Amino acid sequence: MSALESLANNPVLSDGVTTLRRFSAADAEEFAAIHRDPLNIRWTGSLATMDTVQATGYIDGHIAAGWANGTGLRFAITERIQGTPEVVGTLSLQEVFATVKGGSARVGIKMLPSGRGTGAAQRAMELLCGYAFGNLGLTYLHWFCTAGNRGSTSLAERCGFVLAAQIPGMGHVDAEVAPGLIYSQTAVQWDRREDRLDVAPLVPELRGESVVLRALTMADAPVLVENCRSLEAIRWTTVPIGYSADHAEYFIKTITVDGWTTGETLTFAVADAETDEFLGTIDLQCKNPGTASVGINMGPHARGTGASEEAVRLLLDYAFNHLNLSYVHWSAMVENWASRKLAWKLGFRFEGLLRGAYNDRGNPTDLWQFSLADGEPSTPQHAWDGPVLPSR
Repeated sequence: MSALESLANNPVLSDGVTTLRRFSAADAEEFAAIHRDPLNIRWTGSLATMDTVQATGYIDGHIAAGWANGTGLRFAITERIQGTPEVVGTLSLQEVFATVKGGSARVGIKMLPSGRGTGAAQRAMELLCGYAFGNLGLTYLHWFCTAGNRGSTSLAERCGFVLAAQIPGMGHVDAEVAPGLIYSQTAVQWDRREDRLDVAPLVPELRGESVVLRALTMADAPVLVENCRSLEAIRWTTVPIGYSADHAEYFIKTITVDGWTTGETLTFAVADAETDEFLGTIDLQCKNPGTASVGINMGPHARGTGASEEAVRLLLDYAFNHLNLSYVHWSAMVENWASRKLAWKLGFRFEGLLRGAYNDRGNPTDLWQFSLADGEPSTPQHAWDGPVLPSR
């Protein structure tokens, strides 16, 4: 009897946060939405016109048949959002070939905006790998994607897959043929994953013409202290008063590392692209599914040089094209006109003022809120309506 024949065809896999289960007809609306998502249409050729009737037919037909014959095992990815389990994507083992001596399969994943940038995709893929290599006894998993799909390639690498080949014409983007990439992982590689658990999270390097976003190091600490002691930082951010070398060390070695490990706060150092001189910090605060907020604290020596604008543009490219987020938000304390003008330059839309929404060192203070959606232009959408600000 094969591994597939000995297993129930309705497994539920969970790590306590993310759960994989079979689709049911009750999931038809979410399943159709996954296929209508613009990113899934662009990179996977999903059916842009799928409705709930078609989705129901697919779930009860093709998906059920895949489970019945063991060659296509498609899961719904669910997470609790405001306490309620919701479908945030789909993950599958396709072309499953299982024998008593091992076997292989191809993985496939599509996410809804609510599941992007939350860590759900990686948690789901790790559950699937454990199931494939452990329960099913497979020896190889393959991951196909199109060259240029940075969200997919980054996820593959974070989950331990290694690039095996590039094949001309195997991929497609925007309904056009494109180079395809094949990533692979073996059961042996998966079993050795424990060796990687204590390694510090990898911070990508995002390089522009004049600035680079990179990981913070202790070499940045002296300037970080100076930046956080500046009057602008004290006035408009929540840095501790009397910022010290101990604060900087804790921020670099603990807070920043924990943020990258959990995926909740992704902090970069902003540095000069030529000299690597530390200019400030910038982060994405990924607290809600499919969205993130920008935080930035540049030193006095970097303000007014254009470094802040370029740094945020690099961060936005990473947010929308790497993490596949749907929205990026920006908040500024009322009267922080420099922050508001930078948001305006980058195309952020002013959403309004929330009275008393900001905790200004124990005092409720009014807050401006802005947003930018994926695909919207990152240029000013109207004439500047604030005061004339002093230039350097």
